[in-house]
Amino acid sequence: MVKDKIKVVCTGLMVALFILVSINGASYADVVNPGEKTIPYSYQIANIQDYPDYVLILHGTPNPSLEVLNSSEFSFYKLSTCSIYAVPSSVYQEVQVNQMNDTMVSEFLNNDSRVARSDLELEGLYDTINEGNSLESALILLKIRSIQGNTLNIQKEKIIYTYSNGQRIEKPFQNQNQTPEPPVIGQSWDFYLYFVVLPLLALAVILFILIRRRSS
Repeated sequence: MVKDKIKVVCTGLMVALFILVSINGASYADVVNPGEKTIPYSYQIANIQDYPDYVLILHGTPNPSLEVLNSSEFSFYKLSTCSIYAVPSSVYQEVQVNQMNDTMVSEFLNNDSRVARSDLELEGLYDTINEGNSLESALILLKIRSIQGNTLNIQKEKIIYTYSNGQRIEKPFQNQNQTPEPPVIGQSWDFYLYFVVLPLLALAVILFILIRRRSS
């Protein structure tokens, strides 16, 4: 009896420890270290207007559960992985997708034969970079190639990198699984101000104070 109780207590402690580590891991993943910044991905479907008979839906884990897409740019939580689904407009109205809860939405999008699905997975975070890097955003343009039956063929067309000086650089996708790297642009003025100019000024002030003290 005593051994059984010890086993139960140990098992409970292990489960509690696992949950605690999982929660802390998720929390730390949201933390940005000093001197760094995160660059999220944003997306835009370039030719969505060519498919007026379909409702394009973004669904991801852990979120969003349901987001109806249009020609505007969209983004989502940086730790999410999302997919795009195409639902015939008549079906969308018939089953009232916007009235479903999260579980019902997931089951409908993944199991209903009338839904067109894509194998393209979208990520929320491009990268975490040095604060002095002048890169500000990364926009991926998507293009629908076809919608046939329950298959949605949508691909990454190109990525547009935008920098703090307003410069925009476009790079086409040669491989759907490999994002083109951004070109190296000079450090931003903020980088020089905080990491070069201010430290030099501080050093000059310290040296000035030391010299004044010695001379007095």
